[in-house]
Amino acid sequence: MLGRMMLGQAGEWWPAWDLFGDAILVGTMLAIALPLGGVLLVLRQQMFVAAAIGQAATLGVALALACGLGSAHALTHGAGRGAALACACAAAAVTAIAALRALSVRQSTLENRSAWTFLISGSVAMLLLDGVPHGPQAVQQLFLSSLLTVAPGEVGMVAVGAALTLGAAARSRRLLLWAIDPTTAAAHGAHLVAHDVVVGALLGLWLGWAIFTAGLLFTFGATVLPVLAARAAARSLRGVLVLAPLLGGGGQWLAFVLAHRLDLPPAQVFVALQGTLAMVARLVARR
Repeated sequence: MLGRMMLGQAGEWWPAWDLFGDAILVGTMLAIALPLGGVLLVLRQQMFVAAAIGQAATLGVALALACGLGSAHALTHGAGRGAALACACAAAAVTAIAALRALSVRQSTLENRSAWTFLISGSVAMLLLDGVPHGPQAVQQLFLSSLLTVAPGEVGMVAVGAALTLGAAARSRRLLLWAIDPTTAAAHGAHLVAHDVVVGALLGLWLGWAIFTAGLLFTFGATVLPVLAARAAARSLRGVLVLAPLLGGGGQWLAFVLAHRLDLPPAQVFVALQGTLAMVARLVARR
């Protein structure tokens, strides 16, 4: 009797696993792995580049749909999903490589270019799909959140991507030097072009995949907000690398519980929680 009561109470708090289990797993793994890429962008002081890369991925999806590669109505579980995903990842990778190369060569902040890429990509994507059935709705879904519509097969793929990201972060000393000071890294024998191309390609592929799976709002929030909170709370860069994934993964579980209880979209709840946590951590650190 007591066991049934406990299970019943737990069922009230936790979302039904048979309905939302895949979304919970994918969201948690993304929330753990994405902040590790966000650390590189925060060190370069280029947080908005993540949003520009994400919007470029949205433009890639729009190009695929406008060319007839798949259907916007069946974007989440359709036969053309692979082509749209490939176009999204390719566009994101090209944008990320171009951004990192510009940073290494010109040492510029890229604020203007990031804003231009974000705005142009979003507007062109909507224009391309204006006459495509369900096209504008597909772009809006990618911008807001598609976390609850993940395909069952994506759990394994996201798990592999998260494992590779965590493995790369465990051996990230040279990457951190490249992110903090490319000139010093080059003086110590680092090949800037190779780092920019490889890291940009991997970062673009990962962000493009995450945006296609979970939406731009969730991906951008999970990439930068846990890092900002960890940077305000931790006393070292190593502490940020450890704390940011913990804040992201733990915050994702809490977001799903609150979203289930309050009947709210989990991605928006996650971003609101992480934004509030980053703001509070910053205020506490100042005092």
